[in-house]
Amino acid sequence: MGDNKSATIEDIDNIISHEDIIVEEEKHDNDLVEPPTVRIENVDTLSSPSNDTSHVKGFYNVSDSRDVVDLVVNGQLPDWLIGEHYTVGPGIYDIRYTRKIEIDGVLQSATSTFTLGHWFDALPLVNRFDINGERNSITYRHHLTTKKLSEKIRDHHGYAPNFPAGLFKTNPNQTMLIKFLNNGKILKPDRVPCGQRIIPRLPGIDGRLFCQDFANHIQELDPFDLKPTRVQTWNEINPNFKGYSSCPNGQFDEETGEYINFTMEIGYRSTKYHFFSVTEQNPKGQVIATIWNAPTGWVNGFALTPNYIIMVIHPMLANSGAVKFAWSESIIDSFNFYPSEPTLFYVISRKEKDVIACYRSSASFSFNQVNAFEDIHGNVVIDMICYEDDTIASQLSTEGLRHPEQMGHLSFSEVRRYVLDQPEQEAHSIYIANNSFIPSATSVTSRFGSVWNYVTGASNARENATGTSGWHAWMPVVSHQKLIETTLELPQVNPRYRMKPYSFVYGLGFSADSSIQEGKIWDSIIKIDINGQTVLASWHEENCYPSEAQFIPKPPSTTVVGEDNKMVGSNGIEEDAGVLISVVMDSARSTSFLLILDAKDLSELARVELNKLIPLSFARGSHRARHN
Repeated sequence: MGDNKSATIEDIDNIISHEDIIVEEEKHDNDLVEPPTVRIENVDTLSSPSNDTSHVKGFYNVSDSRDVVDLVVNGQLPDWLIGEHYTVGPGIYDIRYTRKIEIDGVLQSATSTFTLGHWFDALPLVNRFDINGERNSITYRHHLTTKKLSEKIRDHHGYAPNFPAGLFKTNPNQTMLIKFLNNGKILKPDRVPCGQRIIPRLPGIDGRLFCQDFANHIQELDPFDLKPTRVQTWNEINPNFKGYSSCPNGQFDEETGEYINFTMEIGYRSTKYHFFSVTEQNPKGQVIATIWNAPTGWVNGFALTPNYIIMVIHPMLANSGAVKFAWSESIIDSFNFYPSEPTLFYVISRKEKDVIACYRSSASFSFNQVNAFEDIHGNVVIDMICYEDDTIASQLSTEGLRHPEQMGHLSFSEVRRYVLDQPEQEAHSIYIANNSFIPSATSVTSRFGSVWNYVTGASNARENATGTSGWHAWMPVVSHQKLIETTLELPQVNPRYRMKPYSFVYGLGFSADSSIQEGKIWDSIIKIDINGQTVLASWHEENCYPSEAQFIPKPPSTTVVGEDNKMVGSNGIEEDAGVLISVVMDSARSTSFLLILDAKDLSELARVELNKLIPLSFARGSHRARHN
């Protein structure tokens, strides 16, 4: 074999592009070489400069700990704030592995790095904060839930999930053969990266803590040590919930006790969205309705009101007849944004258990919805965070976030309001007469490729989406109202006001300086008055970057009456009575802290140093209140 030599990083960079390179997998032979170990700590070659005060530090690896840590509370927690606060987000972006490469006929040791390519793809870190306002105390525990998957990635030099929607934008560094061989393998709880949402309950499903991903997985965690104990799919819970893709942002209806979500079943000629509900009384659940023969879109949520489910399909649609998506290619590679196609609003009647109407609007893109409700005229009002196109999805790649000079201006969002006019009236009659003309998953994309449209340049004209021609011409057109002249993401409302008229929305925004600079991400927490269309309050500190600011409402028994000594709001509870909780990264000090704000004016009530840096998160957390 010749003498072994250590290759430098520069050597590797010079040779990895050669097609005739020979790679020999390193054997775990104690007599020859020590087996490589996965590295999950920040290392010099994979971290930002220590004097960097940008957001970049929030997108590197972090270690976890088995210890439960008592934290020091600076300030005073509300005495009613008692419960468990959970967040989930990135924990591991980079995994190093050792391999043998041949240079000039000599085998040499080389260390390479596999990097998860998107903010949404990093292997998850779960955080648990046990909060006791009466004692003014917080304990903290955090855990990397997929360490076994890290080892598997190290051993295989990449990651190719055997299910669709497993990656958002990552080169798997694996062959198609590997994907084929992995297909059908039983998934293990600690090898499924469920990092998009964490919730403390699912009606009818045993367990006390669950994580979800963009696919259809429900990963159960031990609520105390945060280790994965089981992973299920919706079609395992009920075979009628067909499909291998779902949504992490299912919704609870507290009045009916239902958890509502959907699965997406992609067939040869059509795509079906099966909406279902599960309850404590009916743990196997039931299908509510199916949207049949619809375009295959990437959907991250839906709207819910007391009488309706509204499925919003933006024109980020599957390419190649959805073959790439079915074969577990990344979402960004499997879907294209078509600006000439409409955003579709399918309306399902929860009472009739059927699709009753479909509206269209101009092309847009969205990660998150704000709220939805029915007005006194029977109209359905939907508030969403919208973008003109899907540029934001690519900007949130690992490469872009680590190199802000390449990002440009982060796409600005709009808080938009769509009003669907009386879906049980004229829109219903129109749908009944025309719904057979909704194209299939393959035919809708083939229509985009007509030779005439491309020759004339009309295929990308945005006005086509709401024009008088095309397969969607029969659908009622819905315009939108821009509610505020500011950008917002990860919106939050008082959970008691979901599905009801409301006034306030909270979320992440930009400070005045950051909003005009390139390469900046959200660095503020803001409160917006939807009705007054104004920013009422904001929180911002230099070099600090918050993750989701979750609204925790006051319990009813502790609600303070209004200035006129009369109770206000839903059930006598003021809408902005509560707190916001966010994990904030302080880039200048290379650490993070838990921030608790008064929801009325965003004044700081308490701050808790975590004494370590927690990567920034775009995922959804949850809170389980314990009331005396």
